[in-house]
Amino acid sequence: MNNSALKQLELETLLEITNTLFIHDNLDDLLHDILIRTCGILDASSGFILIEEKNSDLFVPKASFNLDEKILSKIIFNKKRGFLHSLAERNNTCLHNEKNLLDKLNKSFSLAAAVNGKEKMLGVILIFDKEQRIGISDFSDVDAAMLSAISIQASVAYNNTFLLDSLLEAKRFNDHIMESIQTGVVTTNLFGEIDYISNTAVKILHLSANDCIGNHYQIIFEKDPELIELLEKVDLENRVYSEKNFLIKSGKVTANVNLAISPLLDDQGIQIGSVIALEDISYLDKLKSTFKKYVSKQIVDKILENEDLLNLGGQELTVTTLFSDIRGFTRMSENMLPIDVVKTLNAYFDLMIDVVFKHNGTLDKIIGDELMVIYGAPIHGHDDTKRALLTAIEMQKLLIDFNAARKEMGMSPIEIGIGINRGKTIAGNIGSKEQMNYTVIGDAVNLASRLCSNANAGQILVSEAVVLEVEKYGIFDFEKLQAIMVKGKEKEVQIFSLLKCNCTPRVLAALDLVVSDLLVNLDPKLYYHSISHTLDVFKTCRLIALSEGVSEADMELLQIAALFHDTGFLEKSVGHEEISCQIAQNNLFGLGFNKSQINAICEMIRATKIPQQPTNLLEQIIADADLDYLGRSDFPDIASLLFKELKHKNMSLIEADWDQIQIKFLQSHHYFTQTSLNLRSGLKNKHLQSLINKYS
Repeated sequence: MNNSALKQLELETLLEITNTLFIHDNLDDLLHDILIRTCGILDASSGFILIEEKNSDLFVPKASFNLDEKILSKIIFNKKRGFLHSLAERNNTCLHNEKNLLDKLNKSFSLAAAVNGKEKMLGVILIFDKEQRIGISDFSDVDAAMLSAISIQASVAYNNTFLLDSLLEAKRFNDHIMESIQTGVVTTNLFGEIDYISNTAVKILHLSANDCIGNHYQIIFEKDPELIELLEKVDLENRVYSEKNFLIKSGKVTANVNLAISPLLDDQGIQIGSVIALEDISYLDKLKSTFKKYVSKQIVDKILENEDLLNLGGQELTVTTLFSDIRGFTRMSENMLPIDVVKTLNAYFDLMIDVVFKHNGTLDKIIGDELMVIYGAPIHGHDDTKRALLTAIEMQKLLIDFNAARKEMGMSPIEIGIGINRGKTIAGNIGSKEQMNYTVIGDAVNLASRLCSNANAGQILVSEAVVLEVEKYGIFDFEKLQAIMVKGKEKEVQIFSLLKCNCTPRVLAALDLVVSDLLVNLDPKLYYHSISHTLDVFKTCRLIALSEGVSEADMELLQIAALFHDTGFLEKSVGHEEISCQIAQNNLFGLGFNKSQINAICEMIRATKIPQQPTNLLEQIIADADLDYLGRSDFPDIASLLFKELKHKNMSLIEADWDQIQIKFLQSHHYFTQTSLNLRSGLKNKHLQSLINKYS
């Protein structure tokens, strides 16, 4: 074959290789194809291709043909020595018969050519033992020229495919990062078209990626005008906007997210679109709703607000603990099928736990047929003990209707005993790192449990600490019982039976409303006109009214008036009675009182204005209750609080002047109801005489 024919063959071969090699977008496939075609064209019996390892001096086999890969893998190819070093220095010329390599692979002849990048050798094509009819022979110079030409084309194809593969790898890497984070990402281009949406965003928004890509955000989010408005603001103002607990309705299912929208900038700082970041918070709602089926919602909310509560340990808190237990349930269940036992307990617990949560109790645990409920942990309230007592009363009341329904179905009634105590406990997470429970422990908890054990069916036993705590309200009736010995106590424990609450639901609602408002907003320098004074008048009104034979309907109005009578101090002291009337009017319609009842309440409030001028029995009662302390033994203490309050407003007021003010006031004052005249006039006169004697 003459030179022109050889040249023609070389060109045709290179054209075929070029057309074939540039169809690959995968490096492994490309290298395998290069090797197979090279061995075929040059009649090589075997071969392999080396590629440089990233950030290393080593080259490793990436494709091989008709060679023992185990032997090949044991050979170290270092570009700084041996034939690789020699080949890198030869400037695109082939290297013949590398003896050391031939010996290792048990081959006779070899030919090697470099696959070069822009500035360095990236790889090597090596072929062995040319096969001819006469047998194995060495490669000729024509073969070397052909391999050099093939290596040049291979270098171009490799670099192109490597670049494409790198871009694809970078994209895959970025996609993996985007999918590994819980935040969904959506990007738009300069025209407002969505050009990327992560799988996480697809899941959060319940949208199809195919429907989103290429469409304008106004089309995709047409059901969310607020989101569209935020995107438009970002486009116009080139600034970040964020929203918490944002509801997106454009998907198949609504999604609650924390939303952030920011400008997408190029490397010159020019805006080229927008980035929407979506943090899915729907799972928090699911977590809350699921978790709250097992424990009190207060615990769930508190833990979500403060993750430190998940740590083991506790703190000392004064709490009120309630235990309830079904009487004789073990004996009852012996005659029931297991499934009926479960159904009975579930129906009972549904009823009782609703009451617990209604009064903001924390369900600590269910032990068999026993409930343990705590008030004051993890959230402390000013009325923890009152709420515990209201829970107990309502639990016993609900059982009446519950048992009536059971009786109609031929089932035995359920009766419970309840024990309540107040005292210091250790509250917190107790257990192990793997399993912990939020609970309270301590002697006060144990006593509540003991009281429950001693309570008869239908009975609510409470400790003296409970009675003393709620005494300020004057709304509960207790019966003092004989002291008992309980396990863990050396002395007898005084116990009381809770009989009833002497309040209508509307009075209880007003009590919560007024006390909560006063606690938060009342000036702490009102030492006399404080919450204590309001509760004192509230309690005393009832006691006087009972003695005067007031009806239940009038009692309700009187108690409401007592609660609101000093709420005007929330704004100012001068003219506070009229302000109190306005506050009462603003709230009492919502509690179901009519205009006539509200007018009567306001007249009672006005009757407390000094000098008092009541016109009927109810007004006389509240007037006497407002100044009841004048004829009580705690007169000196309460009078000193009023002096302290007035002195804060008038620093020049001295004790002697104050005593004279009191003397004049006591001399001019008189009680109106027969009850107060009988109970308070005598001691009031003694207080007056004592003040007079002080200066005689």
